Amino acid sequence: DGTVEVILEMTLKGEFTRIILSREIEQAVPARPYVAPPPAEKPTQDYSKIPPPAELKSLSKIYTGLIVNTKGLNTRPAMSPKIVDEDGKEVYGSAYVSREFAVQQGMSGYAKDIASAEKNTRVTDNPFIVKGLKTSGPGSSDIVISNADASVLRTVSENLSFLKKCRVMIVVD
Repeated sequence: DGTVEVILEMTLKGEFTRIILSREIEQAVPARPYVAPPPAEKPTQDYSKIPPPAELKSLSKIYTGLIVNTKGLNTRPAMSPKIVDEDGKEVYGSAYVSREFAVQQGMSGYAKDIASAEKNTRVTDNPFIVKGLKTSGPGSSDIVISNADASVLRTVSENLSFLKKCRVMIVVD
């Protein structure tokens, strides 16, 4: 029928990325610190001695990178992947990165296992590791994570700094 399939392998960083990435990716979203809402009324019990749940403890941690485990989801590597929460709200994507970091090293790295991802210098010493729930978008390259994990990423302003620097590793099959 005249159809031709061509397989091309090339790096997705450097000058190629500079040309392909949208010019709109000039500045990352500014980091905003989390501000707790004021209490509605004074509690009748002293809650200060009750330890916070484990998930709240993670809100105060400072992470140096993000590892998304997508094993079993058939995630396909992409030049500009997105990570969204269960409601479809973007947590990481081209709007969150510095153009120069994306050009120099790509928006994310890919690894075949968690151990390799953890050793990668892109995510350094203390990466936040999350499990991808499913893929979405064209080519199955966008990843859905839980709302709880997305909340941790959005809450700590320092996390936005590592996202801006493209310190993201995605574990694929």
